[in-house]
Amino acid sequence: MGRIYEIFADEAWTHGGHPLNRYWCFHGGIFGPQSSLDRLEKNLETIINRWGIAGEVKWSKLSLKNIDCYKELVDCLVDSVRNDDIKYRQVFLDRSYVWQPRHNPIEQGEIDVHFKIYYQFIKHSFGLKYLEIDPNGEVTKIFVRLDNHSSQKHKNNLVRFAQDLPRILNRSDLSVVVTFHNSSRIRRLQICDLVMGAAGSYGNNMHKKRKPGQRGMTSKQKLRLKFCKYVYNNLREIDADFRGSKVFNWFETTGLAGDYSNLLNHRLRIWKLVPRHHVRDVGWQNAHLDRQGTYQGAIIRP
Repeated sequence: MGRIYEIFADEAWTHGGHPLNRYWCFHGGIFGPQSSLDRLEKNLETIINRWGIAGEVKWSKLSLKNIDCYKELVDCLVDSVRNDDIKYRQVFLDRSYVWQPRHNPIEQGEIDVHFKIYYQFIKHSFGLKYLEIDPNGEVTKIFVRLDNHSSQKHKNNLVRFAQDLPRILNRSDLSVVVTFHNSSRIRRLQICDLVMGAAGSYGNNMHKKRKPGQRGMTSKQKLRLKFCKYVYNNLREIDADFRGSKVFNWFETTGLAGDYSNLLNHRLRIWKLVPRHHVRDVGWQNAHLDRQGTYQGAIIRP
């Protein structure tokens, strides 16, 4: 029997929203041998049971009552990335890069964009092309486990495209299968939601937002900012320890050091997906945002 790998991936900040957020359509995933990911699931479940946390772990449910448990879950993921054969990947879009179609564009909704990013994420972020060939000539199976979605059409398309990846990657020894699951039953999907929720909140300055008459941060904003910094510092330490990087940026693409096999080898990678044909909207730069970090309008430059 050939090797079996799994990818567990979830999405966050996929909707346009009003006001707009600069960083959006986050997809985060963990990848590794099936045995390693099964071990992670058991460890996450043990922590949750010990803390007596009921229901699904989600960024939106972060509270004073569960923040210590949530931190321990992040520690569990980080330990698995450090000490087990598990990798963490993140991809997202940045509205400061405005796509410029070369031909008449086909109208696309948010769900269309969401699933196209999922496909690119699976295709490029995990370095599947560089997986070791099985010494016995067996097929290496990769199961992609995603949170369920209401659009059967989009799910079917993603399944079909993913099945064709071995041909596209010129790896006939691979088999890629996408399946959809209820995230409330899978802790590995929930930890992805938790980390990406923190990424989007931190990058989009949610701690700076103020309602009319509000002075200073609310208790929820303070709590979320504290947790965001905790996640950020853990990711930064992984990047520093395993890549020797002195600077970590949650919102810039991780370098390859001239070796494309690092798409597979690096413990942690960030990918800001930039359209090939684009202009820059510098209205998203900090100098053009208001005191709450809110977008004031487009300032387009070539």
